[in-house]
Amino acid sequence: MEEARPERFVRHVGGELVSSVIARSKPIRVELLSRTSRPRMNWHFRQPELTLFWFRNGCSRLRARINGRPVEYDFSEAANLALFPAGTEIEGEWSVGPAFDYVVVFLDPTFVQSRLNGVIERPAIAFGHAQLCRGLAELSEEAATPDNLFDLFAEGWASQALAHMARLSRGAEAPKPPSRGGLPALKLRRIEEFVRANLGETISLSALSDVAGLSKRHFLRAFQESTGTSPHRYVLGLRIASAKRRLGDTDESLTSIALASGFSHAQHFSSAFRQATGMSPSAFRQQRRA
Repeated sequence: MEEARPERFVRHVGGELVSSVIARSKPIRVELLSRTSRPRMNWHFRQPELTLFWFRNGCSRLRARINGRPVEYDFSEAANLALFPAGTEIEGEWSVGPAFDYVVVFLDPTFVQSRLNGVIERPAIAFGHAQLCRGLAELSEEAATPDNLFDLFAEGWASQALAHMARLSRGAEAPKPPSRGGLPALKLRRIEEFVRANLGETISLSALSDVAGLSKRHFLRAFQESTGTSPHRYVLGLRIASAKRRLGDTDESLTSIALASGFSHAQHFSSAFRQATGMSPSAFRQQRRA
């Protein structure tokens, strides 16, 4: 009788990990992650838990094979979630911006089984869900600085989110057809270089469209198609990435970092940084140096 082979689990992510915050409770494990990668990032993922991804910034497209089947999905600010059942294997390539921020929630198999009396079997990819996004934003804040009530919060969040995910999986759509258009890689690289060189200055839509050699209207459409985000959010992502590097690698004051990264004052910087990462600049600096 042939022996059963153990299941193979893998988690390989390209790019460079900039920051990582992990919070654990009995029903879930939450990871707040930031990476830098351009413009492509390899990914090979297969884990034993039901997994929910929230791509907050910098993700535009996934070309991959899911359980051996070729797929292609476009992500955007309105469609930035992905749900993978336990044991789903994804191997392929992300199209990402230079700053790539995302949240991953792993749900304990025993918890899922006890709440659903079954399993979620169908993935749902590149979708929007207002309730899940609001819940994930709150969960991220709790996970960034967990206290002695985090376990209670996590269990309540997981039960509610699991109901949403089960309904989504039952109605999961077939893969979307590939989209067409967008900016060529050379123009995207020129735009990134321009933004990085002028992070401390005001960067207007007119200036970016001039770099691309397009009208503002054409540039907006093509940029969104290529990156899955707006020029404003793209520039903000680069400003946050620059601030993260300075917070981790220098002893500059928050005001100095704010101005160098293109924020008008420290309060604006702190608010934008917390919204993007789930923690304050000071907490991020302490976590990086712990």
